[in-house]
Amino acid sequence: MIDEILVASVTQLVEQHPAIQQSGDRHPAHCNLYATTGGRPIATEPQRKRVANIWVRADSVDQSALGDCASTYFDHGTFDESKPNHNLFREPGFKDTDLIRYQPADVWQAIRVIAAVAGTGR
Repeated sequence: MIDEILVASVTQLVEQHPAIQQSGDRHPAHCNLYATTGGRPIATEPQRKRVANIWVRADSVDQSALGDCASTYFDHGTFDESKPNHNLFREPGFKDTDLIRYQPADVWQAIRVIAAVAGTGR
């Protein structure tokens, strides 16, 4: 299920999570920025058609627990070469820190990534 339905589902999961709120008064053009009540940033790219992207700080998740979810690690020292989504940097929590872009294959993987950053919401 890697298509527009999964992309929309990821956005809804983030927006409906009780411990996540929009960061700032509006989203930038090519990503939606959020922060958890604990201050951890998380972002989605709702305009994607074939892949669901969930952006997180590398230090906000246990990467070994999410090893089955496709991901790309971005070292903050090489952003000029790796070129992660530059719109992320409107969220102060994404500046000058290593990032991971998760690309869940299904809703269950997306839930696990979101819960790793924000908790279960209970």
